[in-house]
Amino acid sequence: MNDFIGPGALSDRQNMTETESRRAQEFTELYTPCQRKLYVYIVMLAGDSMAAHDILQDTNLVLWEKFDQFQRGTSFFAFAREVARYRVLRYRQIHARDAVLLEPDLLELVARVASESDDDHDRAYHEALAGCVGKLAATDGDLIRRRYTDNFSVKSLAGELGRTENALSQSLARIRRTLRACVERTLALAGGQLQ
Repeated sequence: MNDFIGPGALSDRQNMTETESRRAQEFTELYTPCQRKLYVYIVMLAGDSMAAHDILQDTNLVLWEKFDQFQRGTSFFAFAREVARYRVLRYRQIHARDAVLLEPDLLELVARVASESDDDHDRAYHEALAGCVGKLAATDGDLIRRRYTDNFSVKSLAGELGRTENALSQSLARIRRTLRACVERTLALAGGQLQ
């Protein structure tokens, strides 16, 4: 889904300042991972995949315009989801006679349930990931934390550890595979226990 309209269009401007460029990069880094989930959320609320594309574009523009209101350190997806909910409501007002739409109370219920289930999934995932990182060998755990929490580049870590970038990248890939398998097992066990 590459329908995104936003900072990419702005990046072509020759007059873009360093601050605007950083802002566009930050927005893209936060937005890109949640684009598909946001589209699915909009489809659930709108009940129409064709309309959802239009609403997503509208949402993208509003997110870009309101990006300064986003509080760093909070969930960007939650911020985007709230903007999308209002864009769906606006779409419904404009197209009220064009289609059979969910009643407003039912739309609110669907939005709330979708939010809660997504929050529950995110919470369970993060708890599983934290537990799995805690099970890693000390050197692997330290490497993962320094790379992804402290945001050290592969190049700087490789230089510090006296390893090649390729060897370090392979180690990180191995650790990520281990973590992914651990998280999947943990979530599967938790799901089985809930049933």
